[in-house]
Amino acid sequence: MRVLSVILFSCFLYYCESYDMIIGDTVHRKMVFHQRVKDFAIPFKKRIKVLTYTDPEKRIIKGIAAIDNDFSHASANITDGGVGFSHVTVRMKSQRHHPLNFEVEIYV
Repeated sequence: MRVLSVILFSCFLYYCESYDMIIGDTVHRKMVFHQRVKDFAIPFKKRIKVLTYTDPEKRIIKGIAAIDNDFSHASANITDGGVGFSHVTVRMKSQRHHPLNFEVEIYV
């Protein structure tokens, strides 16, 4: 019985797994940027969007969060800058046949 419950719990975690990207410290920090990045689905295609942010006051970024609102297997990664810099470029890629729907937040 215990083995069955462990297997079911593991399947539940896999099913609910999210591909959110949270880097650095986002707790008790000031959010300086928030944007929703959306793109519709195209059959047989992956959707890719690139978001670039440069802080006009040259403040150092302390945290970045890219939250997948659709709980899909979409991914987000940093291609330039990031935590410790005053700029960041985030690349978001959807799963094939699925839309792209991310909330991007930057904290200083």
